[in-house]
Order: sequence, then structure tokens, then C-alpha cells
Amino acid sequence: MNAMAHWRSWLTSVIVVAVVILSTMSAQAQPVGPLTDVGTQVEVGEKVRVLRLDGSEVRGELSAVEPTSLDVEVDGRVVRIDAADVREVGVKDGVYNGILIGMGAGLAGGLVAGQLATSPDDGNLRGLVVMVTGAAGLGVGIGLGAALDAAAGHFKLVYRAAATVRVAPFAATGGYGAVVAVAW
Repeated sequence: MNAMAHWRSWLTSVIVVAVVILSTMSAQAQPVGPLTDVGTQVEVGEKVRVLRLDGSEVRGELSAVEPTSLDVEVDGRVVRIDAADVREVGVKDGVYNGILIGMGAGLAGGLVAGQLATSPDDGNLRGLVVMVTGAAGLGVGIGLGAALDAAAGHFKLVYRAAATVRVAPFAATGGYGAVVAVAW
């Protein structure tokens, strides 16, 4: 096998790995609807992150969804958040994305390592080495991807409030004006 065939084989492996990685990644739509729809997308007891209009966030388990408020259990106590104060609600994302990304990256790394560790003159041994290193990379990638994704607190957006503008007049000795707050 000459050098050109070696590079063609290597390039084919890279293209196959790229196709596998791209096919496992799915564009995740972020459904956004009325606050009452949170109850249909998130089950009571699931971990949520609620971002308030003032920028603070509440993380805990969803206790209840009502038309006028959300109840989130934080450290054993229930925090009630008025619907008018909610900017975003996110639900804890599983490790599925990390597993898929780790699978693709691990497989790619394993296949490339197998290609680099052998020469085109190794014949059937090369195929065996590439297969074994690819499988090992796949396993390591799945484990690392799941672990890293679990360690990072990703939340999938299930609600976003419409943009709001609040205007409040004020008057003081020697002047007057307005305070404007914009949230989106």
C-alpha cells in the first residue's frame, strides 16, 4: 500500500467519524410557551432553575405550577415565585448529549490513534488495531462525556417571559424623572 492509499484510508476514516458525530448531534428546539405550560413539560419533583426578572435565580425541585405562581422546593423549604417575577424556567438536562458527544469524540480519537499506531504494511493487524482502539475510544468517550455532562449543570429552557418594559415616575426636591427597566 503506497502513501497515497494510506492518506485515502485515513481521510475516509475521518469522514466516517465526522458523519457519525454530526448525525448524533440533534438541534434541540427550546419550546417556549405560557407559564402554565411548564406543568405539562416538567414533572413535579424535577430539578429546575427559575431566573427572576431582577436577575437572581432559584434552583430546586418543582413543587407546583399555578396560573399565578411557581413553587420550588429549595433545601427543604418551598419558595413561591409570582408569575410576573419569572423571566425563564429551565429543567435539568440529562447526560444524553454528553454521551453522544463523548461517543463521537472518543470514536474519532480511537480511530485516529489506531491509524497512527500502525503502518499500511501491517495488513490485517492494522484493521484489528484500528477496531480495538476505536472501541476503546468509544467506551472512554461515553464515560467521560457522561461524567462531564453530569458535572455541568445544564438546563433546557421550557419557558421564557415576553420582553417587558417598566416605567416608574419619580420626583424629588429640585427635580423629577422616570426610571425605566427593560427585561428580555
